[in-house]
Amino acid sequence: MDVANKVGTEKEPTVRASLAHRDVVLVVDDDEQVLRLLRRVLERAGFECVPIGNGRSAHGAAVEWRPDIILLDLMLGDTTGDQILAEIRGDFRTRLIPVVFLTVRSSLKDKVEHLLAGADDYVTKPFIPEELVARLRAVMSRSTTTRDLNPLTGMSGNSDILREMGLRLASGERFACLYPDIDAFKSYNDHYGFLRGDDVIKTLATIVLEVLEENYSPRHFAGHVGGDDFVILTDPGLAETIASAVTKRFDDAVPALYDPQDRERGWIEFEERNGNTLRAPLVSVSIGIVIAEPGRYTSAAALASRAAEVKGVAKRMPGSKWVLDRRRPPERFA
Repeated sequence: MDVANKVGTEKEPTVRASLAHRDVVLVVDDDEQVLRLLRRVLERAGFECVPIGNGRSAHGAAVEWRPDIILLDLMLGDTTGDQILAEIRGDFRTRLIPVVFLTVRSSLKDKVEHLLAGADDYVTKPFIPEELVARLRAVMSRSTTTRDLNPLTGMSGNSDILREMGLRLASGERFACLYPDIDAFKSYNDHYGFLRGDDVIKTLATIVLEVLEENYSPRHFAGHVGGDDFVILTDPGLAETIASAVTKRFDDAVPALYDPQDRERGWIEFEERNGNTLRAPLVSVSIGIVIAEPGRYTSAAALASRAAEVKGVAKRMPGSKWVLDRRRPPERFA
């Protein structure tokens, strides 16, 4: 195994300008008249409308704006709504944005096919403005309650993590699995309370997403297992760069999470159940990295288990660090 401690160059985090208090709808349609009509209807209903007339710009606009929902025409000249949906669902930055198709196709077969392909709803032209607005609001409401998101960070949860791992394993894709975990978190949580403990978790979540954004690859995926555990899937060639950047940036953020006295002395005191008073170091992050070679792991559970083992090796060392699994056993992990 290889070990590295807190290396990498910190970059300024990228920040998306937000439109406060109004839900953003990205509307993609190559008919200018329809775009104008939709913009008028949606703005009257209280939405912020971002109109896009070129289908090939849709994915990039979704990345830039991070809309609350996308209204997507099916037929867009030299591309299709299906192709754009596949790009949106394949990008970790946009995969969870709800998408509603808008089309003249009204057959039951078309509706069923596109709903099964991953669309959240299907509205036919000509549309009734009140119904369109109601459908958009209903989809947005469902997306916040029924999608497999971790409620604390808004990241993909366990089901989505295992699903994505399974798809990559089934396709024979070679990819890296990173398993970040916060060290000394329980001591921090017990000392400062769960609300400040949540801030530590959200800090790591934000750092993970920023680092992936700054080292972008279409193969990135990030999920929050629960508690202080996360999973990152990415290109093998980017795994060490990402791990180094996450550990470095987390260490830089940690001092601000402590009261001045605890920060200055570099530890906190906590009491065990038996009454003993112990000292705990400042929180750090340990990351286990496993390269999933084609055919080596027979299930997502097997890969997750191996990544947890490697993370365990990292956690036995002090401070923030990452460990890369170099072992190449002949057997398959089931």
